[in-house]
Amino acid sequence: MCPKFALAMVLLCVSSALGQRPSDFEAKYGKPVISYLVSEHIWMTPDYSADGQVCRMRLYPRRLGSETDYLGSQLLFPELSQVLNEILPLQLRGSKKDGFGQTSLGGGTAWTTYEYENVSFSFISSYKLSPDVLEKAKTKVLTGPDPEGLPLRKKTPPSLDDFADSKNSQTEIVTIRWSHRPCTSEVKLQQ
Repeated sequence: MCPKFALAMVLLCVSSALGQRPSDFEAKYGKPVISYLVSEHIWMTPDYSADGQVCRMRLYPRRLGSETDYLGSQLLFPELSQVLNEILPLQLRGSKKDGFGQTSLGGGTAWTTYEYENVSFSFISSYKLSPDVLEKAKTKVLTGPDPEGLPLRKKTPPSLDDFADSKNSQTEIVTIRWSHRPCTSEVKLQQ
């Protein structure tokens, strides 16, 4: 009786491993994330607002194809620029806001934000500082105009060159966020 029981257990384990269904994965890992292939090397994953409109998109490098593995971890700028202009044409962005194109650094990550009236783009990349960079920084003193005294930016319309500062960066992820559309996860957090 023991050998039959052992055989039954082995067959049960093998059949469950071979016969996994989408519902089995969803029960264990949750609903799948929907991604779209928006160009040869770029995937896009959207999030939606309560009324079903897209509120945020994340663009990131395509790593796998049906017949190819892509090893690059950065988004290629010419292809990225074309995708961004297709997804969000200039006329839908609104004017540039103050601080347009500023970069924040922290924890080995750089975020360059291009903020318009209707939408913002965050270009995210990683960096590694050499050990002597802090020593070099101590020897330099930065001077410049008082930030309080800087004039406000005039409302500048968007242009095809808006992301040119990120052309030579090694952007790994771009997040697009609509200004007046909170995502459903954000709506739940606010309540």
